Amino acid sequence: MKRITILSAVHLALDNRVFYREARSLARAGYDVTLIAVHDRDETRDGVRIRALPRVARSRRPLLWRTLGRMARETGADAFQIHDPELLLLTPWLRRATGKPTIYDIHEANADFIAVKEYLPGPVRHPLAGLFRRMEPRLAARESALLFADDAIAADFAGFRGPKATLFNFPGDELMAAGAGAGPAAEPVALYLGGMERNRGSALMIAAFARVVAELPAARLLVVGHFAPPGLEDEARADAAARGIGHAVEIAGRVPFAHIGDYLRRARVGWVTWQPVAKNRKNIPTKLFEYMAFGLPVVSSDLPSTRPFVPPAVGLLPAAGDAAAHAAALLRLLHDRDEAARLGAAGRRLVETRWNWAAMEGRLLGVYAELLG
Repeated sequence: MKRITILSAVHLALDNRVFYREARSLARAGYDVTLIAVHDRDETRDGVRIRALPRVARSRRPLLWRTLGRMARETGADAFQIHDPELLLLTPWLRRATGKPTIYDIHEANADFIAVKEYLPGPVRHPLAGLFRRMEPRLAARESALLFADDAIAADFAGFRGPKATLFNFPGDELMAAGAGAGPAAEPVALYLGGMERNRGSALMIAAFARVVAELPAARLLVVGHFAPPGLEDEARADAAARGIGHAVEIAGRVPFAHIGDYLRRARVGWVTWQPVAKNRKNIPTKLFEYMAFGLPVVSSDLPSTRPFVPPAVGLLPAAGDAAAHAAALLRLLHDRDEAARLGAAGRRLVETRWNWAAMEGRLLGVYAELLG
């Protein structure tokens, strides 16, 4: 039995992609999988052995790298997979120390991500993004294999000659089963699922929903996910209160992936408010497919990343920065449950037949088969 060790000092151990998609797929395929990541305890779950790292402040993460490297080496793995770009500094040592291959899974257009990170001072964001844009491909070129979350990321590493694959974050069997028979709820609830930042449309979200409530007082907005930076949640609440819709906005915060179905079942429509910054124009919102898995119609900002996955048969694409257009799209589906159900059913059929993790699992296993023979 080949042993795989998956490493992250940033992602939670039960991250949607890291655990629910990749680690469990590898374990089901017969690999002995150890996942070293942020978690509250050591445990074995769904055949994956989890070794817990403490959650630390961003500035102290480099202090974890030595611990992470030692723990990884102790697993005696036949291959190591990393999920954080900064661990590209650790993998050369791992390869020398163990003689084993390393795989880099790239979740984001990282240089573009740096350009919108609010915890960095404004004047340094773009110079740092430019430096990372040059350095990441050079460091990644030394990896044994690469995985990408979408084709736009893959294009940035087109010159890489080792095993590689694009693994879209399509819903897995468990989420598909949970969403079977679901559909638009009776109540006029719009759901935003996932992390919220300024570049993801926090201001537009409140401005647009104020227009919705003005026409449909029974409408409610359900926001499930964390805000970054943390103070942004207070800003959103204050904005909602100032517009007189505080009563209509429920912010649930971050919830475990296993529980998101509870919120998806409460919604009439799934909403994506992302704004047209470089990162969002490339990276695909995973929430699109989670909405579809539960038979929800989609209202999404019209971006190059979302357009191919929201055809007219499954949703509406208002202009990214147009609060009035977003409100009109929401109202159309909140008023008309039959149309919402029709669009939602079409989206469900697409994830059943095309946009599901089963198709991606074969790609993942193919990379490991090529790498480990």
